[in-house]
Amino acid sequence: MSKLRFATKQKVIELGLAFLDGAGAGHVCKVCIASGGSCCQSCIFLKEGAGCQKRNTSCTAWLCGFLKYILYEAGMLHDWEAFWEQVPGQKFREDETPPFFPVDRWLDAPDVVFLSQAFVEDLNMLLPSRNMLWIHELKETLDRYVDKIMDSGDPETVRKVEKKIDYMMADFRHFRTALERLA
Repeated sequence: MSKLRFATKQKVIELGLAFLDGAGAGHVCKVCIASGGSCCQSCIFLKEGAGCQKRNTSCTAWLCGFLKYILYEAGMLHDWEAFWEQVPGQKFREDETPPFFPVDRWLDAPDVVFLSQAFVEDLNMLLPSRNMLWIHELKETLDRYVDKIMDSGDPETVRKVEKKIDYMMADFRHFRTALERLA
């Protein structure tokens, strides 16, 4: 059983960023930004060449479809979501998280950058042979499918959606090989 302790808003943001860094999020973000699909696009706190100027809990907790899929396949998505569920006050691109609040779960940074690197290697290899919208459609479809799995309590639904994902991701050979390293 986890022990209840107090956390600060800044500490959970730092933990989240360390986790994302350990999962290789920067590699994934570079591909999306280069393809015109940055999740932060049009945010008023994003400064050209400098990045985010007002990091908050909501933006730190949010995962794009690619990162959500990578964490799901690595078996880390449940821990990520459970950690952020205990953080109050999250809203779209802003938050009302209090300076201090109780938590009973902590988040340890993973060491799985190689998964995101392999995923990006596959993306970069496949991009030239696909239309410009493919990367955005793939990201959104993975987001929907993983949400459906996470929200479902039905093993048959999970099996069917995982089968759809497997078919859709069949060409991601480097990523599949990298996943084998976790076993």
